Amino acid sequence: MTKRGFTLLEIVIALAILAVGLVGILSLFPIGFDAARRSVNSTQAALYSREKLEQVKNAGFPSVGITTGAFANPIYRWSQNVTAVSTTGVLRQVDLTVSWQYRTRNYQQVFTTYVATR
Repeated sequence: MTKRGFTLLEIVIALAILAVGLVGILSLFPIGFDAARRSVNSTQAALYSREKLEQVKNAGFPSVGITTGAFANPIYRWSQNVTAVSTTGVLRQVDLTVSWQYRTRNYQQVFTTYVATR
Protein backbone atom coordinates (compact mmCIF):
# COMPACT_ATOMS: atom_id res chain seq x y z
CA MET A 1 0.00 0.00 0.00
CA THR A 2 1.42 3.39 -1.03
CA LYS A 3 0.61 6.68 0.60
CA ARG A 4 -1.11 9.17 -1.67
CA GLY A 5 -0.95 12.89 -1.11
CA PHE A 6 0.57 16.13 -2.30
CA THR A 7 4.21 16.97 -2.01
CA LEU A 8 5.36 20.29 -0.62
CA LEU A 9 6.48 21.37 -4.08
CA GLU A 10 3.01 20.76 -5.56
CA ILE A 11 1.37 22.78 -2.79
CA VAL A 12 3.79 25.69 -3.28
CA ILE A 13 3.16 25.72 -7.04
CA ALA A 14 -0.63 25.60 -6.51
CA LEU A 15 -0.45 28.50 -4.04
CA ALA A 16 1.69 30.53 -6.47
CA ILE A 17 -0.86 30.02 -9.26
CA LEU A 18 -3.68 30.98 -6.88
CA ALA A 19 -1.82 34.12 -5.77
CA VAL A 20 -1.22 35.26 -9.37
CA GLY A 21 -4.91 34.78 -10.15
CA LEU A 22 -6.05 36.68 -7.06
CA VAL A 23 -3.69 39.58 -7.75
CA GLY A 24 -5.09 39.82 -11.29
CA ILE A 25 -8.67 39.87 -10.06
CA LEU A 26 -7.99 42.32 -7.23
CA SER A 27 -6.26 44.74 -9.59
CA LEU A 28 -9.58 45.18 -11.44
CA PHE A 29 -11.39 46.62 -8.41
CA PRO A 30 -9.81 50.11 -8.52
CA ILE A 31 -10.59 50.34 -12.23
CA GLY A 32 -14.23 49.45 -11.55
CA PHE A 33 -14.52 51.93 -8.69
CA ASP A 34 -13.00 54.67 -10.86
CA ALA A 35 -15.43 53.96 -13.70
CA ALA A 36 -18.35 54.02 -11.26
CA ARG A 37 -17.23 57.40 -9.87
CA ARG A 38 -16.90 58.89 -13.36
CA SER A 39 -20.38 57.61 -14.15
CA VAL A 40 -21.77 59.28 -11.03
CA ASN A 41 -20.07 62.55 -12.02
CA SER A 42 -21.50 62.35 -15.54
CA THR A 43 -25.00 61.68 -14.22
CA GLN A 44 -24.72 64.56 -11.75
CA ALA A 45 -23.63 66.87 -14.59
CA ALA A 46 -26.69 65.84 -16.60
CA LEU A 47 -28.98 66.57 -13.65
CA TYR A 48 -27.39 69.98 -13.06
CA SER A 49 -27.68 70.83 -16.76
CA ARG A 50 -31.35 69.88 -16.79
CA GLU A 51 -31.94 72.16 -13.81
CA LYS A 52 -30.08 75.06 -15.45
CA LEU A 53 -31.79 74.64 -18.83
CA GLU A 54 -35.19 74.65 -17.12
CA GLN A 55 -34.22 77.92 -15.42
CA VAL A 56 -33.31 79.37 -18.83
CA LYS A 57 -36.63 78.28 -20.32
CA ASN A 58 -38.63 79.64 -17.39
CA ALA A 59 -36.78 82.96 -17.44
CA GLY A 60 -38.00 83.61 -20.97
CA PHE A 61 -36.22 84.52 -24.15
CA PRO A 62 -32.46 84.56 -23.34
CA SER A 63 -30.06 87.26 -24.51
CA VAL A 64 -27.43 86.35 -27.07
CA GLY A 65 -23.99 85.90 -25.52
CA ILE A 66 -21.89 83.83 -23.15
CA THR A 67 -22.41 83.59 -19.39
CA THR A 68 -20.70 81.40 -16.80
CA GLY A 69 -21.29 80.32 -13.23
CA ALA A 70 -21.19 77.50 -10.70
CA PHE A 71 -23.81 75.14 -9.37
CA ALA A 72 -24.59 74.47 -5.70
CA ASN A 73 -21.87 71.84 -5.76
CA PRO A 74 -18.70 73.87 -6.45
CA ILE A 75 -17.06 70.99 -8.31
CA TYR A 76 -19.38 71.60 -11.26
CA ARG A 77 -19.25 74.80 -13.31
CA TRP A 78 -21.35 75.88 -16.26
CA SER A 79 -20.91 78.01 -19.35
CA GLN A 80 -23.90 79.06 -21.41
CA ASN A 81 -23.64 80.20 -25.03
CA VAL A 82 -26.82 81.63 -26.57
CA THR A 83 -26.97 82.19 -30.32
CA ALA A 84 -29.74 83.35 -32.64
CA VAL A 85 -30.78 80.53 -34.95
CA SER A 86 -33.40 82.03 -37.22
CA THR A 87 -33.04 85.17 -39.31
CA THR A 88 -36.24 86.55 -37.78
CA GLY A 89 -34.76 86.26 -34.28
CA VAL A 90 -37.61 84.24 -32.80
CA LEU A 91 -35.49 81.18 -32.00
CA ARG A 92 -32.38 80.95 -29.84
CA GLN A 93 -30.03 78.02 -29.40
CA VAL A 94 -28.72 77.53 -25.88
CA ASP A 95 -25.55 75.44 -25.51
CA LEU A 96 -24.83 74.65 -21.88
CA THR A 97 -21.40 73.20 -21.10
CA VAL A 98 -21.04 71.57 -17.69
CA SER A 99 -17.43 70.96 -16.61
CA TRP A 100 -15.81 69.35 -13.59
CA GLN A 101 -12.49 67.95 -12.50
CA TYR A 102 -11.87 64.41 -11.31
CA ARG A 103 -8.39 63.21 -10.36
CA THR A 104 -6.50 66.02 -12.07
CA ARG A 105 -8.39 65.48 -15.33
CA ASN A 106 -11.01 67.87 -16.70
CA TYR A 107 -14.31 66.56 -18.02
CA GLN A 108 -17.15 68.36 -19.74
CA GLN A 109 -20.50 67.66 -21.34
CA VAL A 110 -22.42 69.92 -23.70
CA PHE A 111 -26.21 70.10 -23.63
CA THR A 112 -28.28 71.97 -26.20
CA THR A 113 -31.85 73.27 -26.18
CA TYR A 114 -33.84 75.78 -28.21
CA VAL A 115 -35.97 78.60 -26.83
CA ALA A 116 -38.55 80.52 -28.86
CA THR A 117 -40.33 83.78 -28.11
CA ARG A 118 -43.69 83.39 -26.45
